[in-house]
Amino acid sequence: MTLPPRRWSPSVVVLHWINAALIIGLLAVGWLMTHAVFGAAATFNLYQWHKSLGFSALALTALRIAARLRRPAPDSVPGWEGRPARAVQTAFYVLTLIAIGAGWLVVSTSPLPIPTRFFGLFVIPNVAAPDVALFGWTALAHRLAAYAMAALVALHILGALKHHWINRDDVLTRILPRWANNWAIRKVSP
Repeated sequence: MTLPPRRWSPSVVVLHWINAALIIGLLAVGWLMTHAVFGAAATFNLYQWHKSLGFSALALTALRIAARLRRPAPDSVPGWEGRPARAVQTAFYVLTLIAIGAGWLVVSTSPLPIPTRFFGLFVIPNVAAPDVALFGWTALAHRLAAYAMAALVALHILGALKHHWINRDDVLTRILPRWANNWAIRKVSP
């Protein structure tokens, strides 16, 4: 019987941190484009960046799922916290797919058909025809998924910090790149 590894594989670590930056970037750009006041050109550019980052996150999420299926996870989180930790990780994948799928439907069903230009390189095709009712429902689903993801990001960060500072275990350092472990505060023996 093979024992699970002590750390996440390098591919999972890299994909985790790139995806984390993308998700936080998507949440920030999404909040800015809907709450801040900019000129029409700046708002248009924010929407295009948001959509391009969303499709990037979709591709990275697919890669992360494939990497997770190929490599075993490290030893699970000890005790009762293991089940909620796995639920949060699963919820991240599910909410990411829901948010991006709903976002794609929002763009596709919008009564104002503006093409999605992936970082200005090519146009992403729509997956549905304009439909005002479906546009409203998918916009709501996209917004709710984004808020749920923002809450999960906060919970995930707080959980990692709790493990590092209170439990003093290696849950956080297992997902840090090896070079970052040099700067992480080491586990202190009681």
